[in-house]
Amino acid sequence: MALLLVAAAFAPEPLSRVTLLLTDADSGKPVAGVVRFTHAADGKSVVLIPKGIDSRGWGLLQKQPGIEEWFVVPQSVAVDLPRGTVSIEAISGLETDTATVELDLSNAQPREVTIPLKRFIRQSDRGWRSANTHLHLMKITREESDRYLRDFPAADGLDVLFVSHLKRAGADQDYITNQYPTGRLKFLETRGVLISNGEEHRHNFGAGGEGYGHVMLLGLKELVQPVSIGAGIAKTPPDSPAIALGLENAHQQDGTAIWCHNTWGFEDVPNWLAGRLDAQNIFDGGSHGGYADSFYHYLNAGLKVPFSTGTDWFMDDFARVYAEVAGELTPETWLAALRAGRTFITNGPLLDLKVNNVRVGDTLDLSQSGEVTITASAIGRGNFETLEIIQNGQVVASETSKSVDGNFTATLRKPINVAEPGWLAARITTANKNEYGRTLFGHTSAVYVTLQGRSIRRAADVAWLRHEVETARAAIAEKAQFDTAEQRQKVLGLYDQSLKILAE
Repeated sequence: MALLLVAAAFAPEPLSRVTLLLTDADSGKPVAGVVRFTHAADGKSVVLIPKGIDSRGWGLLQKQPGIEEWFVVPQSVAVDLPRGTVSIEAISGLETDTATVELDLSNAQPREVTIPLKRFIRQSDRGWRSANTHLHLMKITREESDRYLRDFPAADGLDVLFVSHLKRAGADQDYITNQYPTGRLKFLETRGVLISNGEEHRHNFGAGGEGYGHVMLLGLKELVQPVSIGAGIAKTPPDSPAIALGLENAHQQDGTAIWCHNTWGFEDVPNWLAGRLDAQNIFDGGSHGGYADSFYHYLNAGLKVPFSTGTDWFMDDFARVYAEVAGELTPETWLAALRAGRTFITNGPLLDLKVNNVRVGDTLDLSQSGEVTITASAIGRGNFETLEIIQNGQVVASETSKSVDGNFTATLRKPINVAEPGWLAARITTANKNEYGRTLFGHTSAVYVTLQGRSIRRAADVAWLRHEVETARAAIAEKAQFDTAEQRQKVLGLYDQSLKILAE
């Protein structure tokens, strides 16, 4: 039954003041999280919207009912709730059970309530640390932005957050995160989440039309200029230079370059072929195709492509990328783990995969064809339904999720035949949604499998890359505006070089 939303201002008087604190069930220490309040009256469940506490859906550019039912508890908070029996649900990130407490507030007396949250897994103990690699804020004040960045990532259980500077002529006067300096933002790290500020470097034909593409440049020492390219975004022609120049600049600063929005943009394939990209985001601010539309083609053509993700404008999901970090956690060590491909992406289930004890991001070199042993697992609060093993783009094994102790789990261990070079990964497949109303996803980066030193290079996928490059080159030759023939040649030359690499 759908839950009704009712503002506290219209609730029966008098109100009862409830002071709320979330704690770690094992240590007893306070933790940040999110809560949902419901009031049962006349057999109908009503979601209450109290004052004085931030909605988790604050700032979102589009209405999202699921997330708007939850409220951020960064530390002890006091809320006013109506008389009667009120139910409080609480979670913290993706690693805790849902805790539920019922309060009898019929006498309207003040109450102090502590809700312990039990972790069904503690990823940090295993070296896995989560991050959102793509975030901007707009149309709020600097004070509100500071509060958002201190409280919301902690409530969602993130370890690292990357915000980024970006430019759009005229509109960017409302981009409040542009006010932060480049690099580490330690003054915002009061809740334990590490925060670093980078740049989204981009080009579009028109205000929002597809262009060269968008890339996150993280771990920068200074901004790459121009931040945005061309008349479409910057209102300053020409459509030059190419994105590639910004990627090279970022790497000269020991930065990390992540392609944004999956299949969006023309320059992705040329830069992957040239080795200028370090990871690829998917589901960060829109759904521009799925895994098979980019990742599987790249991997089948012999490229190594770490999976990554973020949320773009505000945090509209639990979406994050976990990276296996050795030693001290810093933004730099986390990015190094991302570049190494030791990652999985998720907005719910937590994944694990090994192939003959080789972890994701690494290569298993076989002397001859034969069997390898796959060990994979997934666990989460929501029912992810199916855990699948993907080999060279095809499902070769699966396991159905089971409800265990209030969570959903799946474990798979079986031999897989390897007759050719390739890659293996784990993913979940479901249409179910998480607490914020987003469809659940989860996918590991690949374990690469070579045979006598040979990597996979499927002709059909190489041909697909070639078609992408040819189509992009034709579109740019038609649409792009250049001041000189040299500018035109430098941009189109990237695509010519890519076609030469593919031909070889």
